[in-house]
Amino acid sequence: MPDKVCRDLPPDSDFLQKICKAVWSEEIEPSEFEERWAKVISEFKLENNDWLLQIYEKREMWIPAYFRDLFLCGIMRTTSRSESENNFYTKFTNPHLTLVEFYMRFESSLDAQRHTQGENDNSSKHKHPECKTRSSIEKFASEVYTTTVFYEFQDKVESALFSCGLDSFKKEFGLDVYTIGEGCRVRKFDVLFNVETFDTSCLCKSFERQGIPCRHMVWVWKAKHIQKIPDAYVLNRWSIMACKKTIFDLEGNELEQCVQVVDRKRLLNDLWSEIHSCVSLAQGNELTLSALVDNLRSLRLDLESQSSIVDGLSGSVSSKAQDIELLIGAGVPSEILIKPPKVSKNKGTGVHVQGSGSDKRLKSDKEKAIEQSQKKKRLCKGCKKLGYHDIRNCPEKQK
Repeated sequence: MPDKVCRDLPPDSDFLQKICKAVWSEEIEPSEFEERWAKVISEFKLENNDWLLQIYEKREMWIPAYFRDLFLCGIMRTTSRSESENNFYTKFTNPHLTLVEFYMRFESSLDAQRHTQGENDNSSKHKHPECKTRSSIEKFASEVYTTTVFYEFQDKVESALFSCGLDSFKKEFGLDVYTIGEGCRVRKFDVLFNVETFDTSCLCKSFERQGIPCRHMVWVWKAKHIQKIPDAYVLNRWSIMACKKTIFDLEGNELEQCVQVVDRKRLLNDLWSEIHSCVSLAQGNELTLSALVDNLRSLRLDLESQSSIVDGLSGSVSSKAQDIELLIGAGVPSEILIKPPKVSKNKGTGVHVQGSGSDKRLKSDKEKAIEQSQKKKRLCKGCKKLGYHDIRNCPEKQK
């Protein structure tokens, strides 16, 4: 936008600040965005700017106000997820890799993600974050949410307790309607609350976008003396139990293969969790760390000996070729039809005939001296001396 619009405006113009405030606000309706846009465009007399007219026609595809009812898991743009993945895998791959190298690096990148996820799971399972208030809702959130999501929800709890307040209250269609204000902000938000079912809905629609209750909903729950977040507003994807639930098919039956994978994954997660816990407990004492290393080394040696015994009984001998076949999932074919292409010479390198010894490129003095020293000396019939010449090119004859 600075290149498309700001070059036609004064240097001290606040156009960018005003247009960004209108565009990137997630709490306004589409109609309000259109009013703000028209006001800013009219103020700076940009009605005839072709680029602004073009992007305004596509406003439903990129303006956050049009995605208020769409669950985006907290990301601002619909392409943020793919952009994040692209940035991550770019660190491990490049366009010049072979297929096998790409596969190996792709697996390494997935292992890095699994390792990071394992550390986060362990942190969420064994380390309860510190609460900043005495709210029972905040304490409940620290027990059910992952660490990252809890810190985000904690900010909402603080805002609900110290920044939000009741502006008005009324009843409509059997629902309690709270109008919540925030300090000096002019904007107010209505929260609809069902006393019987605890169903809560806020016009800011933060929960619909992120899946995390907003500060206005938290304020109403606190006013109603609710001690924990209602179950309907604790999404499984943000809880610490998200990775430990089985997978069902469309008919509601457990998938047997998925159950086996989930059980194995659960064991691996528990194993990494125990390892990280032991390291966390022992890291403050050098003697304890040394004992932990000795125990792990002893356990590794026992596992290696058991593995060698099993391999000996099965008669299998691992080799480099077998490891590669296991990695790529295919064996060496009996007949190789596709072969590497012939190496072509670069332009300007001269004539190179493999095996013939012909080489028409210019040689340096050093190469000539080396080749001369490797030749066998012979007796010249002209000067009767041993050398690298004969009677035809004898130096004495030329004199």
